[in-house]
Amino acid sequence: MRHPLARRLAAHCGAAALITGLLTVVAPAASAAGATTDLGVTFDAYTADLAIGGGRVFVSAGDRIIVADTAGDLTGDVLTGLPGVRELAVNADGTRLYAALTGSDEVAEIDTASLAVTRRIDLPAHPCPSTLALLGERLWVGHGCDDGPGGVVGLDLSAASPAPVAVGGEHLRPPALAAAGDTLVVGRTGLHHADMLVYDVVGGAPELRGTIDGEEWRMDYLRDLALTSDGTTLFSAADTPGHFTRYDTRSLAATGTYGDGWDGYPSAVALGPGGAYVAAGRQWGSTDLTLYDAATGAALFAADQPDAETLLDGVAFSGPDVFVLLRSSADRLLLWRVTGVTLPASQLTVTAPARAYVGSPVTVEGRLIRADGKPLGLRPLTVTRRPIDGTKEPITDVTTRKDGTFTFEDTRLDAGEVSYSVFWDGDDHFRRSNASVTVTIRHRSTLTMNGPQSGSVGKPLEVTGVLAVGGRPPSPGATLTVQRSVYVDGVSDGSVKLPPVKVNADGTYTFTDTPAVAGRYSYLATWPGEATAGPAKAAYQLMVE
Repeated sequence: MRHPLARRLAAHCGAAALITGLLTVVAPAASAAGATTDLGVTFDAYTADLAIGGGRVFVSAGDRIIVADTAGDLTGDVLTGLPGVRELAVNADGTRLYAALTGSDEVAEIDTASLAVTRRIDLPAHPCPSTLALLGERLWVGHGCDDGPGGVVGLDLSAASPAPVAVGGEHLRPPALAAAGDTLVVGRTGLHHADMLVYDVVGGAPELRGTIDGEEWRMDYLRDLALTSDGTTLFSAADTPGHFTRYDTRSLAATGTYGDGWDGYPSAVALGPGGAYVAAGRQWGSTDLTLYDAATGAALFAADQPDAETLLDGVAFSGPDVFVLLRSSADRLLLWRVTGVTLPASQLTVTAPARAYVGSPVTVEGRLIRADGKPLGLRPLTVTRRPIDGTKEPITDVTTRKDGTFTFEDTRLDAGEVSYSVFWDGDDHFRRSNASVTVTIRHRSTLTMNGPQSGSVGKPLEVTGVLAVGGRPPSPGATLTVQRSVYVDGVSDGSVKLPPVKVNADGTYTFTDTPAVAGRYSYLATWPGEATAGPAKAAYQLMVE
C-alpha cells in the first residue's frame, strides 16, 4: 500500500498554501485513447523503464530490453543478458542506448541500429547503478543497493575507459536524475523531504548551484524529474504535494503547478517537443495520463487505462505521440501509445432526444470542427451503440458532411438506456476527439376509461379501464391520478382530485364516484409513466340528472 491518504492530504494542503498565487489547473474528464501492446512479460515490480531513439522504443524488463517501433508494434528484437536492467538513456542523435545494470554493477552501451552491446562500463566501487542522465558525452549514474548508501558518479563517454567521478555526497537511495543545457539536477528519493540538488555543469565538473528545499515545498517521495532543453526549468513528480511542480533552476523557487493533486499519485513526467507540453503520469487514481500546456498549465488532454497503472519514469514523447509504460492488474507489462496528443485539438459534439419510444427511429446529430470553429470537412466516424446490457454494437457508414455535420438514425426494439459513442481518430494535422450521448428508450403506454352514458344525483357511478405498457400490464404498484370537473350551465368551478386509483396486476382498474349535483361530469385519468414506459392519459364524460 501507498503512504496513508491522510498524510498525503495534509502535505498537499501545506504545499498549496506555500504556492498560493502560482499556476493551478483542473484536469478534464479522462477518456480512453490510443493502442496498447502486451510486451509478453509478466512483471511484478515498478522498475521497468522506456527510452525512444533511432526510430525505436526500448523497454527494460528484468534481465532484458524489449524493442518496439514508434507505431507501438513489437519488432521481435529482445536484448538479453542484461542482469537487473533499470533505467535507459538515448543520446541526442538516437544512435546509442545506455542501460543501467544493477545485477552486474555495469552500464551497457548499445548500438541502436545493430542492437549490439558495444561496451560495458564497470562500476564495482559504485554498486547497483539504477538511474541515468545523459548530456552530450557525459553520463551521470545514480547508484545504491537496498543495504547500503548510494550516490552519483559522472562518466566521460568520449574516453575509451570512462573513469567514474563522484558528484556530491551519499544518498539513501539511487537519486532521480535530469540533465540539460548547463544544469544537472540530483533528486533525493525515498524521503519525506526530497531535496533536489542543482548543479552547474558548464565547466565540466559539476558545481553545486543550490538546493530546492524539499521541506520548504513539501516535496515527499520524489518519483521523476524532467528539464527543459536549456536547463532553466525543472518539472517534478512526487507523491506529495500531489500535483506536478515547476521550478526555476536559477532562483530555485517553484513557479507553477499542474493538476489539482486529486487524480492520483504523480509517478512520471516528460516534456514534449520544444518544451511546449508536459506529459504527466499518475498512479492509483482516475487518470493515468494528462497533457498540460507547459506555459499556461491548462489541461489539454486526459486518458486512462482502467485495468493498469503507470510505472515510475514511464512516460516519453515520440513526436506528437506519447508512450506510457503500464503494469496491468495481472502483472503484465504493457506499452501504451497515445497518438497525436500535441496536435491542434478537434471538437466533436453529438446530440439526440433525451427519450424515444420502442420501434421509433432515434435521430442522432453532431458536428466535427477545429478549435477555431471551422469544419474539418468529410471525415469518417466510428460510432458504437451500447445498450443497457453493456454490449457494444457498431453503427457503420457514418461520415461528416463538408460543413462538419453528421446525422444517423437508429431504431431500438428494446426498452432501456442506450448510449451512442462517436469517435474521430484524428489525422496528421488534428488530434482525435470523441463524444457520446444517452437516450432512454421507453415503451408506449395506453390508458382507457369507460363508464355509463348517464347518471343520477346521489347514485354511485362505476368507472373502469385498462393501463397497458407496450401491450402488457404495467409494473406492480402502478397508481392513477383522477381529476373530476363538473359543468353546470356550461360553467365549471374547477377540478377536484379524487383518491388515488390502484391498477390491478392485469392492468385493469375500477373506481366509483357519487354525483352530488346535476350537470356534465368530466373525468381525466393520468399515469406519469416509469423508467421504461411513457406516460398515458384518458378522459370520460357523462350527463348527470
